[in-house]
Amino acid sequence: MNTAAVGVDDSDANDIGVSWVVTDAYGLLLAASREAAHLLNVSVAGLRSRQLLMFFDGEREHWNQALRAAAGGLMVDREGAVRPRERRPVLIRAEITKAQDWCDGDAVLWTFSEPESREAAAS
Repeated sequence: MNTAAVGVDDSDANDIGVSWVVTDAYGLLLAASREAAHLLNVSVAGLRSRQLLMFFDGEREHWNQALRAAAGGLMVDREGAVRPRERRPVLIRAEITKAQDWCDGDAVLWTFSEPESREAAAS
């Protein structure tokens, strides 16, 4: 698994088609895009107030460390697997940053995409 942390300045989760969730600093889901809900096989409303880390297929302590780093102001880029409800695990790449312009100052933005290893294999 690849992990990187660097300083962050901005992020745009308002793009249509982008799979994103916002959690508090402890991983409790506050908001999600329709694409993220589809990825996790739960409705947008059904995701609220759930623990995001429970959707990760293993290495939850590493994901928790990434969450803490992002809540502290770093940008974390990591690959791993999520386990959608009642489905097989899905490989993802997560960019995790402190959520800008969010009402909760400790909110964390998670943006999901295809892992780089899968993107390279497709080209």
